[in-house]
Amino acid sequence: MRNFFRLLIITASAAAVALLAGCAAPMAVTVPVHEEIEHDSSDVIKIESYSLKPQTAHPGAPIEISVQYALRLPKRKNTAEVTEIRTLVMGTENIELSRKKIIRSDGSHKSTIKFTLPMDIEKGDYTIRTVISTPAQTKTIEDTLTIIKRGR
Repeated sequence: MRNFFRLLIITASAAAVALLAGCAAPMAVTVPVHEEIEHDSSDVIKIESYSLKPQTAHPGAPIEISVQYALRLPKRKNTAEVTEIRTLVMGTENIELSRKKIIRSDGSHKSTIKFTLPMDIEKGDYTIRTVISTPAQTKTIEDTLTIIKRGR
């Protein structure tokens, strides 16, 4: 038994000397990846899906724009104010179709709007711009809406 304690003391002393000398194996340290660090410090918006239906329409037609996005909040936040904006871009003119400010929690959210094209809209290609933003981040989606004359 006495030899056992002597061996234990020698082993512990050798481990202590090795540790002080820098010979011991380093302790494993887990460092969060960049995405986790960003998640801990600010809001993150990720677009999951988007649709514009139909993509080709005539004046007076109904249009539906839908976006699904994931909102990831830092651990210290329960909710964030999200602004959802849809705009019809016609050359240099922007017509805001909708603007919605809403308090959202962490998770997946779907936002859909429906509107009717004006009867006097000219044929051609237009841009539909969807912007989802929090005070910390903004995501923008642009899609093309083609207007044709009735009967085609």
